[in-house]
Amino acid sequence: MVKKCPQCKNDMGSVKFDIGYGIEVASLHCKKCGFNITDEKAMNAALALLRKQMTKEIKIINVGTGLGIRFPNEIVKNFKLKRGEEMLVKPEIDGLKIMPILKTNDSKESII
Repeated sequence: MVKKCPQCKNDMGSVKFDIGYGIEVASLHCKKCGFNITDEKAMNAALALLRKQMTKEIKIINVGTGLGIRFPNEIVKNFKLKRGEEMLVKPEIDGLKIMPILKTNDSKESII
């Protein structure tokens, strides 16, 4: 049975979207208006697998008299990290969370 697009009422076709690391999610796609329908459970499972595959071990290194973190090039490229960029380290129940600090109009905001 062909599903109709809820926006433009044209037929939707089956497609697979690559969300990274070769992980694909089956969806329905309307070629006319671009509307997509993806099963929430399938998307959540794919995102969980993506997070697992993106998880990397890193090294703590000496930087002067302090310590620093060395990020693998894969992480640097995927997250577009730049030397000198400021990050926020936030304590969480299960570890540390590292987030970019957004600079807007001469003020700093973290993504929380």
